[in-house]
Amino acid sequence: GRGSVWGFTAVHFYVVHPSPCDCATTTGFRCDHYRFSVLPYLSMKEIALIVLGLASTAAAQTTGSLGIFEGASDVGAPSHKGSVVYDAVRKEYRITGGGDNMWGARDDFFFVWRKVTGDVVITANLKIVTGGAPHRKAGLIVRQDLQPGSVYTDAVVHGAGLTSLQWREKPDEATRTISFPVDGPTRLRLERRRNVVTLYAGKEGATLVEMGGTELAPFSPMYAGLAVCAHDDKAETTAVFSDVTVEVLPPPAPPAH
Repeated sequence: GRGSVWGFTAVHFYVVHPSPCDCATTTGFRCDHYRFSVLPYLSMKEIALIVLGLASTAAAQTTGSLGIFEGASDVGAPSHKGSVVYDAVRKEYRITGGGDNMWGARDDFFFVWRKVTGDVVITANLKIVTGGAPHRKAGLIVRQDLQPGSVYTDAVVHGAGLTSLQWREKPDEATRTISFPVDGPTRLRLERRRNVVTLYAGKEGATLVEMGGTELAPFSPMYAGLAVCAHDDKAETTAVFSDVTVEVLPPPAPPAH
């Protein structure tokens, strides 16, 4: 048998320097060619403090830090390579992913992950901030490995607002899906306890409601984290995740004798 299934109803800044310059062609960002003369009432000390403050903000948003996660990579072979920017001040992950789909017998998407052992609960606010295919996806995911046909389960919100629990029981087999009558939640929780996975959904700041779940044979260790897929291999989708937690649960107590 297949087990049981249940359900219920940024910051902008300018570089202060003389012009003209060729930074737009050499570094790839837009320069407004501000001269020092536009700041006649600031001392050099004040200018230095402004530049240092902006530098620290930029450092907080660097891709060199992944916050609570340890790795980030494309799964499968998306034509558009994904990326993540972590803002340590806001504790936000801005993730861009390509890929044809996260479904069927294989997945192509961008994954920010942490390797864990045992049962796990992932919770996050999320919002897709770019247009695209109606079934572009952002969500929380647990995978057995980083191969495109891996056993996995996820809780995802589609660009059109559809909310789904998806899972693949065996490598390279078809994905199974339950969709729920909740439109565009902004906070999700995916819970994996031994052979049971459960999706909770709601609005940011509100109590999460259990949507439903399914049985899935346990596996450990696993890759737990955040996923974004464009559902169009010629496109990219960006989503912002905040207030993200990955809780590794203690093993269940042994039965009493």
